[in-house]
Amino acid sequence: MDRENRRRSSGRRVSYNYKDAFRNLELSGSESEAEEQDAGEVEEPDEFVPPAEEDDDPDEFVADEEAEEEETKEDEEDHPSGKDFGNVLRGDSSILEPNVALGSAPTAPIRSAKTGSLRTTGLSGVRCVGTPGVAGARYIPIGAKAVGAPTTTTRQRAVGEWREGGQESRLKNLFGPTSEDLRPVFETKKRWLSQETLPSRSFKHLASSPFVAEEARAKDTKGLRQWYAGFGRAAFAHGQQTGRKTEKEAQDYLVNPGPDSLDLLMGSLDNQRVISIEKGQYMSAATPFAPDNKRKGWVFHLGSRVQDAEWAPNEHGSTQYLAVIVDQDDTASKKHKHLGNPKAPAFTATHSFPASIQIWAFDSTKTGSLDPKKEPRLALVICTDWGAPKTIKWWTIGAQDSLEQDQDCPVHLGLLAGIWSDGMVRVLDVSLEQSMENPSATQYLHYKKAALELAFNGPCSTDKAGKPVEKLSTLPTCLCWLSPTTFAVGTASGNVMIWSLTQPGMFPSSDTPDTESHHPQPWLHKQLADTYIITISSGYPSHPQFLSLTTADGFARLIDLRAPVADAISSPRGRMLVHSQSWHEHTQSFVMVDEYYMLKHSTLRRYHQAIYTFRTDSTLTAVATSPVHPAVLIGTSDGSVAATNGLCKILNAKEIPWSQMWFKHEWRKPMRELGRDAAADLAVPSDKRGGGEGPSPADPVMLSRPLTRITEGYKPVQTSMQYPDSTKRHKDGARFITIFEENSAATRVAWNPNLRYGTWAVAGMQSGMMRVEDLGV
Repeated sequence: MDRENRRRSSGRRVSYNYKDAFRNLELSGSESEAEEQDAGEVEEPDEFVPPAEEDDDPDEFVADEEAEEEETKEDEEDHPSGKDFGNVLRGDSSILEPNVALGSAPTAPIRSAKTGSLRTTGLSGVRCVGTPGVAGARYIPIGAKAVGAPTTTTRQRAVGEWREGGQESRLKNLFGPTSEDLRPVFETKKRWLSQETLPSRSFKHLASSPFVAEEARAKDTKGLRQWYAGFGRAAFAHGQQTGRKTEKEAQDYLVNPGPDSLDLLMGSLDNQRVISIEKGQYMSAATPFAPDNKRKGWVFHLGSRVQDAEWAPNEHGSTQYLAVIVDQDDTASKKHKHLGNPKAPAFTATHSFPASIQIWAFDSTKTGSLDPKKEPRLALVICTDWGAPKTIKWWTIGAQDSLEQDQDCPVHLGLLAGIWSDGMVRVLDVSLEQSMENPSATQYLHYKKAALELAFNGPCSTDKAGKPVEKLSTLPTCLCWLSPTTFAVGTASGNVMIWSLTQPGMFPSSDTPDTESHHPQPWLHKQLADTYIITISSGYPSHPQFLSLTTADGFARLIDLRAPVADAISSPRGRMLVHSQSWHEHTQSFVMVDEYYMLKHSTLRRYHQAIYTFRTDSTLTAVATSPVHPAVLIGTSDGSVAATNGLCKILNAKEIPWSQMWFKHEWRKPMRELGRDAAADLAVPSDKRGGGEGPSPADPVMLSRPLTRITEGYKPVQTSMQYPDSTKRHKDGARFITIFEENSAATRVAWNPNLRYGTWAVAGMQSGMMRVEDLGV
């Protein structure tokens, strides 16, 4: 039985027309050479349906010693000379048969005498340039250089190599069997496979997704702007109530529990300096490295945990806007001891209290890079009385391509959807009105009421006086945009609700006197999970109908909104909560954190099988992808922020991906909280102190305050998914989870989604530090 299965597996060949997939693509080196050699080949049909009974048969992959011996005997029968093909490496070319001589094409393909299949694995010590059995193919010793091959040391795959072996079936299983499915894959490979880690600013290395047609993208943009100009702007202006506040009045909305100042140790290793940054202030990332001013970035101290950070859509504007949420608490309410009440409910809405969303503005150069000469400014502070904002999302397409300041009309930043701690989802229409006389002045805008407020109330009840009382049935936990006008919200009860801004009855009519009780109903309300939904992500723009959910039960679920009950699949259960995920357009997969310090890709067609592309020595806490390049930004619990490109690992399972650390952030407590022994250990003698300006880390005043340190300048490394050092392993090959200081962790990372500024990145920390930098190389 094993022998028959082996013959059947070796005789099976998959047919596919790769010429259509490579049409209109420029090939170089061995790829173009192989394409010319394959010019006379007969095209085969495109459609392919893999035989499930053969693919699912585990016996095909079983090779015992007896089958190996029988296969060897068959090889000897096919080649009666009985000579070792490995002698080719020693210069003995006479052992080759006439039809496989070096540098010449075989007169006929080598086929097995019994199965009739192509024999490509029977030749040891030689490799084929081109496609076996096709005119122009030739065999050369392994290590020899083919005539006309490119001079680069990196081996390039030819068209013929994609047709043989498991590479073909891998691409079809991950992306689809037709040429329409694979054409974007080859375009992505050609453009971005050489980009190992950080995004490049070279020609065409920043581009939109090849999986979305330009006509579809233009249609979405045109439809959104027509709706907003004809109806949306007036609807938001009618229902939204705002008012101005002075700087003094707005201070109550900027209060957070962080320290008023924070000491930062930063600079080159032989000359580190301690710089104190006040709350709400910033410094250039090049200041600790002076006189080296090549770094294009800024370091902020926002006081408390960076809850969320999102770039506003602004494709062609010279100023980019970043919305930031800092963790805020109700200062007027009573503070309970941490874990002091074990009977407290798990998920409850808070009372209303002042909070804010900060909008920072960054200027760019003419080439689209971050301008280090123009300082960032706090352009707008959105003041609200709805509790702390938990998460925010800008709409995916702006009302216009460029957001520039004009003396006559305000700068319209766009629609901002968010979740507040009072249990409501709101959509705000954000505009910035700045005076041309003082453009750096901060505007404080108080939002009294939102035009679109979505409540999650249960059945109404009555109090003792007989008045109706509405109680929350659940709490919103996460949201994402499915299109420029449609967004989905996940809840603590496992329900998913979807609203569209264009659906009838979404906004109150102009003749409706009471708009307080207007809560539009979603067009989809389904129980898609059994428990708390932690994150929700959409496959927009190429596949907006797919939703990926991560829940508190350890499962991740992929839902097709066209049939949310029938078309659903779950991933294997994990032992840790997946609290960060993002859609990776270039690999058609959802990127999530994994329990073993690794980053996994769950593709649409193989959602239940994870492909790992990154590994670190601490728990992953945040991931971010970009729609204009394949680099993935990762934040970890030890404060490391790194970038990697998993495209090579997705296309070829044998590739080892590269990763590069952007910086590492560390935080320590005041020395009085660590004890006298720890203080003595951290004290630095005077002869070993850095020569930079500012106090030394061993200064008694410095030791009495918390301290952060940022190190950078790390080299790119290749990271295997297995730990090569046995000393790092513990029991059964698994490692124990290491605990780091809470304030050291990276809590939020994000890429700029705008095409021209796609290399800009932001990373927020638990300590309140935030770094914005242009990472283009």
